[in-house]
Amino acid sequence: MATEDQVLELRDLINETDDTDGWTDEKLSAIIDATDSMNSAASRAWYLKAGQYASLVDVTESGSSRKLGDLRKNAVEMGALYAAADGTPEPTTTDAPVVRRIRRTVG
Repeated sequence: MATEDQVLELRDLINETDDTDGWTDEKLSAIIDATDSMNSAASRAWYLKAGQYASLVDVTESGSSRKLGDLRKNAVEMGALYAAADGTPEPTTTDAPVVRRIRRTVG
């Protein structure tokens, strides 16, 4: 079981100061317990957040715009950053959906 200090550290690493968005202490503790290091836990959490952001779209209305699609891209980048810091490769399978850009080859 993860300690309270570990949960607080993970909250800092993933920018979730409280559990209003579903990031409860129990959920964070389970992520910590399922991984080998705090960087791995942060990486997994960022990939889970990317899955949550996958359905968001960019919005433009009344002269203002919000690029909500960038949230997913940035969360994936943060997950990769923490995975690289831990020396582990980017996961090929996760508990959450992972959205990637379609790459087509001409030939």
